Amino acid sequence: MKRFNLPLTAAISAAMLASSSCSDRNEWQANQNTRVCTDANGNRVEEGRCQQSDGGYNPYRWYYISHGGYIPYYGGPVGGGFYSAPAGTQGSYSTAPSSPPAGSVTRGGFGSIGSSHAGGGEGGGGGE
Repeated sequence: MKRFNLPLTAAISAAMLASSSCSDRNEWQANQNTRVCTDANGNRVEEGRCQQSDGGYNPYRWYYISHGGYIPYYGGPVGGGFYSAPAGTQGSYSTAPSSPPAGSVTRGGFGSIGSSHAGGGEGGGGGE
């Protein structure tokens, strides 16, 4: 009969849980069509930057994420959406809040979806 050192097993399990749940908690699931502002590198920035209009070039643009997609926190890379809203849907995208709403689904922990970002449809077109 094998004996397991329970404190050691619990410590290893806790370490695995901490490393997997903390490293991936960088986005939450959109409960509606949502837009976020991005910089030239495709990272989320404050939405006010996309709304700046001083008559000159604005390097920031809107990124559109459909219902069920994942919204990154500020500084995180966007993925799984589009730089141009799909035809006929421009008005149906609301601006994302700065932090996840209460009860939102975040990535991370056991049973979570991997954090790969599909790049489909990321081409062309400026924001609004």
